[in-house]
Amino acid sequence: MLSTVALLKRMMAFKPVSSEVKNTNRLVDFLKAYLAKNGVFTRVEKWKGRKILYAATHKGKASPVMFNTHLDVVPAADDFFALKEKNGWVWGRGTGDCLGNSAVLTHLLIRLKGKAKVGVLYATDEEIGGYTTKAMADKGYKGDFVIITDSTGKGYDLAVAQKGILTLKLKAQGKACHGSSPWLGKNAIDRLIEGYLRVRPLFPAIRQGDEWHTSMSANVMHAGTVFNRVPDEAEIILDIRYTEATPPDELVRKIRARSGLTVETLVRFPMVGTDERHPAIRDFVKTMERHLKRRVPFVRLNGATDARHLEVLKVPVAIISIPYVGAHASDERAEVKGMKRYEDMLADYCLEQARIART
Repeated sequence: MLSTVALLKRMMAFKPVSSEVKNTNRLVDFLKAYLAKNGVFTRVEKWKGRKILYAATHKGKASPVMFNTHLDVVPAADDFFALKEKNGWVWGRGTGDCLGNSAVLTHLLIRLKGKAKVGVLYATDEEIGGYTTKAMADKGYKGDFVIITDSTGKGYDLAVAQKGILTLKLKAQGKACHGSSPWLGKNAIDRLIEGYLRVRPLFPAIRQGDEWHTSMSANVMHAGTVFNRVPDEAEIILDIRYTEATPPDELVRKIRARSGLTVETLVRFPMVGTDERHPAIRDFVKTMERHLKRRVPFVRLNGATDARHLEVLKVPVAIISIPYVGAHASDERAEVKGMKRYEDMLADYCLEQARIART
């Protein structure tokens, strides 16, 4: 069996960028063979040409504990897919988000075979929507407790909630005319800007450190075709991350009323949250604190993980990650000791749950 770092190096070499389906599929084939060779049950499903791997210490689609991770990564220069190890850290694309987590879970399965019932769902498109995770949930893959290994990288925080996603397109209509005689038309850009400015006060400024509030950013705008023509259409796309305080239907209604523009929903994902007092969360925290010898802080995420697609299971969800920094950046790196500590911690938790189930 390879070391976890050696396994991670092999995985990175496939360059499994989300858009490169052949590469992610080849990585699925490699991991399936590696796990099967080490006595772990595997099953590969497909969704729109993408392979998705499920592996478990037992047969079937359901596990008392199911982990979710992903094998796809964001783009990087070719040389950043060659793992480098320095001063106790491994550097390269995916070391933290999320191939490092996937390598840890792969060896966790091998370590626990015959000792505890554990499953791992390896998604292959998380960075561009995570629909492979949704496809697996639709096919009946599930756990009584789901642990997502894809978080902030702080390593020993435990996320119990993440904001919902609402992506809206606001569109303004006008009347085209020659740019030299703007009074003969109605400029759609002007109407769009005026409508957007009426919407902006719905989202008060957020201060760092007090972030669990609904946010909005205008990230894409389209209007006009040539410099000397008043445009008759203009649109802007808003990225809204919402909390329980602002239901999405209410947001859409208010934005439509305030803006006076056409409002189209492009993406809508639910907010995900589990009560910190849930027995599964309490048990998991006890194990973490026993290994870390300190209190584990609860956090809530502004960004999204594939927990959004597993909300349909109606089970407790925790979100964690190995310690790393530089997600999606040119200095992405993960702590080697942290990877080992995480494997030991997760193994301890799963073995304890298996012992409790037998009594």
